[in-house]
Amino acid sequence: MNETMETVTTGCPYTSVNRFEDVATLMRSKTAIAHRPELFAGVAADPVNGEINVREFLQASFMFTEGESHRARRKLLNPLVRADALSGIREDVILPEAQRLLAEHRSAAGPDGVCRMDLVEYLERVFLHFTARLVGLVDMESNERIERMRSLAGPIAAGMSSAYLDDRTAVNTRALAAKRCYTEEFVLPSLAWHRDMRARIEVGELSESDVPNSLLKMAAAVEHPMWAEDANVVVESALLFAASVGTSTQSIVHTLVFFEDWFALHPEDLTDATDPTFLLNALCETIRLRAPFSPYTTRLSLEETELPGGTVCPAGEELHIEWVRANRDAEIFGPDAHYFNPRRPTPATGTPRYGLGFGMGTHQCYGLRVVVGNDGKGGAHVELLRMLMAAGIKPDPDNPPTSLRKDMSKFTIEDIPRYLTYPVVLTAGA
Repeated sequence: MNETMETVTTGCPYTSVNRFEDVATLMRSKTAIAHRPELFAGVAADPVNGEINVREFLQASFMFTEGESHRARRKLLNPLVRADALSGIREDVILPEAQRLLAEHRSAAGPDGVCRMDLVEYLERVFLHFTARLVGLVDMESNERIERMRSLAGPIAAGMSSAYLDDRTAVNTRALAAKRCYTEEFVLPSLAWHRDMRARIEVGELSESDVPNSLLKMAAAVEHPMWAEDANVVVESALLFAASVGTSTQSIVHTLVFFEDWFALHPEDLTDATDPTFLLNALCETIRLRAPFSPYTTRLSLEETELPGGTVCPAGEELHIEWVRANRDAEIFGPDAHYFNPRRPTPATGTPRYGLGFGMGTHQCYGLRVVVGNDGKGGAHVELLRMLMAAGIKPDPDNPPTSLRKDMSKFTIEDIPRYLTYPVVLTAGA
């Protein structure tokens, strides 16, 4: 076993778990571990900022709860990512918006005829339309509203995970200001609209099918007790908002970054640059190597557990689940597990190509089917990749990308960039 893949207990009050089999054992267990917002927010190390993160961004979300509260809300939200719902959003929302924005950028080409754009901005604007539908936000047709919402996405996402970042106090200050704007300008007006629609449904003026299903539609009907309080609805929607926009954008940007080196070494694969199967495999490979775009997450050990690799996790211990290192386990993915390879064979173990990139068990990422699709052909992300590859996308040689500053002292693997900007040029015709 490669030394970097061993499960180790450090002198710090936590155990790092980074062998694939060990992580899978823990994540599949219904009794061994628990998701605790206090751990994710690093309350012990920074009580003031940690408590802000828990109270304002994490505690009320189903993603950070356990037991019946988690199961009931997830069951209510699951229809939003069913095959028919995703197909409709892909065809009616995401792809038309992606094509419209691409045409808009082409029409604004510079005097040299070169079309330039920031890929992060482009993707965030596309996925914001998806998120608005998922959450149930209204009045989202104008570019101004989308851009306003986009300006809030980054600060809110950073506030949720500020324990991993530099200058945490400043991050939280910006996050709280962004959350206030998101609440007052987007959530509360939309929730009021849904409550009006609910009243009209109840007196027979409208039918249920007249109002698209969404989180806010369910919240207006108080389909779960947690959604009776507006503050809880804001947190629930904000985490869906930040996660769906941020991780979707980063997964596509990182895939295109990997492609630069891959096609330089394998020019014969350029013939498959718009092939959906090739693109889906590449996207899964990116997710295996980089998702969830932070090298570890936290869990609490509820009972003493001996892992297959021999490490014992004592009851009450904080665990750092190192997805990125586990997803590079050579025993599962082969001797080149540390490298991007869209031609990688599916592991003989039956492990999916994306490994643990979407987590596992009861807290597996809610957006799994959004990304990989329900039919094995990929979701809207693959179509977006195909569209961008057909446009001849290349990094802008005159404008380097920028990324979020992290506190790398907390990580035991190389930085996983979270791009703030990624300037590109489009080299192919319309």
